[in-house]
Amino acid sequence: MDLQGCIDPPGNNDIANLIVAALEAARPLIINGIPSLGIPPLDPLGPLGSIEFHVDGESLRLDGQLNQTRVLNLSTYIVCSLNFSLGISQKFDMDLRVEDFHVDGIYAVDGLFAHLFPVFGSGDYRLDAYDAGIVGGAAISYNPISDIASIKNLHLDIFFSDLELVLECILGCGDMSDLINSAINEVAPPMFNAIWDAINPILTSALENGINEILKNISISDIITPEKIAPHDLGNANDFVDLVLTEVDEIILLSGLDPAPLPDATLPLPEGSASLYGGSLSGLSGLHRDGTCTIDRATSWLFLYANIACQEFQTQFLANVTSGTTLTTGAQVSAEVGKVAIYFVARQDVLIHHTDFDQFVITEFGHIDVNIEGMGLLGHMTGELTEAVINLVREDITNMLEGTIKDLIQDALNETPWP
Repeated sequence: MDLQGCIDPPGNNDIANLIVAALEAARPLIINGIPSLGIPPLDPLGPLGSIEFHVDGESLRLDGQLNQTRVLNLSTYIVCSLNFSLGISQKFDMDLRVEDFHVDGIYAVDGLFAHLFPVFGSGDYRLDAYDAGIVGGAAISYNPISDIASIKNLHLDIFFSDLELVLECILGCGDMSDLINSAINEVAPPMFNAIWDAINPILTSALENGINEILKNISISDIITPEKIAPHDLGNANDFVDLVLTEVDEIILLSGLDPAPLPDATLPLPEGSASLYGGSLSGLSGLHRDGTCTIDRATSWLFLYANIACQEFQTQFLANVTSGTTLTTGAQVSAEVGKVAIYFVARQDVLIHHTDFDQFVITEFGHIDVNIEGMGLLGHMTGELTEAVINLVREDITNMLEGTIKDLIQDALNETPWP
């Protein structure tokens, strides 16, 4: 069996390894089912109801129906990997491998080969997917009061290296059956997909119910115990935020973001329009703490409450202004911006030390002072252009702070050990 990508041990932590151990011990239950949980026998699984499939290939078109379908060898799975992560990045995923995913039953088909020859037949069939794997993912729900976790919305997909299909007695078991077998690779995939669509809900429900039955007996804090964190006082993160913002300011300078280029823009005006180009924004490397910053603890997360700000932003543009047949080119547009303040809440998963933002809000946007020179004959439009530039500058700075700068702060929070 191809076990590429498998890990040993397969679980990413103690909880995952407990689930793996329970799945390994559950093979007899997979064969016999668990009636109390509504889980039917899964090996063999079936017989299933009628399954229809369609083939619409280059050389073969047919309609088919499968009955008495059984799926075998599900209890021979190997747990390749299982990830169970709590905290901000809550996720569950698993990878099960089966050497021979075997399906058999009765088929009936009717169609055309090469658009000329009738294709018909019925009888036994068998379909084998070799080196198969079933991968799944789910959301995790954790109740800190009961200290119990569960998975929900599990979804499964299957992959394999080879498909082998045998249709017995197609076209009456005569010589024409060899002709059809030459096109069998066009039949196998749609047949397999139809079978998988039929069994997928059964497997999904069985696995989700079975794993939740395992999890209901596990107290999460007994298995994964985060570091003990002392109660925190207001302002306990001031030095930490100072350090983070120093790193961010250095990265901004090294990345060539101060000054940062601004996108060109076309501004509609009451008497015409203005095209702004060659824009730049200075002052981003002046991020600093702007008040008390505090770290606190809630269940398995650390929360950072921070106030930061930047002062003395400056923007520069060149502008071509048009009104009717009059054109002014190369007008110089500059703007100075007072204080822009931001409040953010960042949270770190204490289990995997990953940081994300819960809030990132611009709480104060200072006065924008615009200066425009070189309007020439269109000087009377300076007032309306000033108003449009104010809105543009506010939008540009907001986009820069809520995009690139927010990402840089998150990177620095991820890379800097939290106190």
